[in-house]
Amino acid sequence: MAPYDGFSTRQLNDLFYKSGAFSCGSVTDVRVEKQVDTIVSKLTFLALRYSNDSSPSLPERLVFKHPLSNNNDSELDFYTRLARALPSPPIVPWYLITSDGGLILQDLRASHTNPSWPLPPSGSECLQTVAILAHVHAQWWEDPALGVTIGAPHSHESLTSMVDGIAALLPSFCDAVGDRLSLADRKLMERVFGSSLKPWLRLTESKALTLAHGDAHTWNFLFPRKEPGPVYLIDWQLWHVDVGARDLAFLIAAHWDGERRRELELTLLRKYHEDLLAHHIAGYSWNDLWLDYRLCVVRNLTLPLIFWSRGMMEESWHLRLRCALTAYKDLNCEELI
Repeated sequence: MAPYDGFSTRQLNDLFYKSGAFSCGSVTDVRVEKQVDTIVSKLTFLALRYSNDSSPSLPERLVFKHPLSNNNDSELDFYTRLARALPSPPIVPWYLITSDGGLILQDLRASHTNPSWPLPPSGSECLQTVAILAHVHAQWWEDPALGVTIGAPHSHESLTSMVDGIAALLPSFCDAVGDRLSLADRKLMERVFGSSLKPWLRLTESKALTLAHGDAHTWNFLFPRKEPGPVYLIDWQLWHVDVGARDLAFLIAAHWDGERRRELELTLLRKYHEDLLAHHIAGYSWNDLWLDYRLCVVRNLTLPLIFWSRGMMEESWHLRLRCALTAYKDLNCEELI
């Protein structure tokens, strides 16, 4: 392991004590085990040693998540103001936010893993992900602070402007994709983006609004290597105010092929609705959820355009395109636009 050239042990101790993470003892050695660059951040995995008077419960391994640009403000805001409203799990234990915008969290690689992209999760993993989403959504369900001090408010103008900006990408996208997008599917997308935008304008209603994760694909969940064990939800940089069904449609209908989705879709949505009831969420019927889910399936059609415009690898946006179109047709979403 290479010596860590970021924080000295003294600086790390100062940060930990200021955050309240440590009550006694000290870090005596910190070394780098691994460094990984993602699209949005650099991850530095650290191995620590402590003085003999330190608590035995202190983590031996941490991960320092440092943004590659200023695009991490939303995640830092989540940890600064909102994360304490959730227990761990589903939040990964975290210790502090550094002055330059980095996060230090517990490294759970020894006990947890996530599925390999793009393989779908197992049935039991699916049930666990849905349970976590219901837990998160119930925490902020129809909270009066949504759109006031938590997230940005939605309006007819803001939503229309957002979708129009994405729709403007469609001609160039179709030209780039060529005959991999059939004429019928191209016309389908033109109809959606040329419609009254009802699926997006649903967000001007306060009913069932909550804090959505925004990137709740299976690979942002950490599953225990040995059952039983807790499941964690990571990477909060895209959280926003939305209906809870948005995370479900993203998880299920934007990433799973038709056969897998049809096999599990209703079971998982029923599970989610039952969990909401268990969290004392009232006034939101099964029919309400099913309609919101289908509206969000329509909204999935923006994903391939966004991913393509950001230069993401072809298999990434093409997977979302194929899944989104199949779900749109299967669930008769044409009647919703």
